[in-house]
Amino acid sequence: MIMNTQVTLTLPDELYEHAKRWAAITQRDLSEMLTDALAIVLTPVHTAPQLERLVSSLSDEDVLALSKAQMRPAQGRRLSELLEKQREGVLTDNERRELLALMQVYDQLWIRQSEALAEAVRRGLRKPLEP
Repeated sequence: MIMNTQVTLTLPDELYEHAKRWAAITQRDLSEMLTDALAIVLTPVHTAPQLERLVSSLSDEDVLALSKAQMRPAQGRRLSELLEKQREGVLTDNERRELLALMQVYDQLWIRQSEALAEAVRRGLRKPLEP
């Protein structure tokens, strides 16, 4: 039997507005969207960040490789498919959860890649990106 616990949160106005926009974009009830977002954040799909090595501890070669990292092609294609279905308003509940999970994978990769780019610039392995 699944138990549910009601929780009352006080959110900063800006975070609340972001949450409302996400709920509107995903065409979901705000409380359902927040529940799914918390489930994704609190149940990582891949390696937990504390288990990943600090970018600053990586070799120059590994830093450069991470700075060029991309999603696996199959994941990227599936993310694109699900985003298109979302735009069309035809996502199933399972697809919505899959989309949120893939967005987490994308976000985690983007953060690690950004850290690696910054480290590569700090080490003089590459020039800063132009604005």
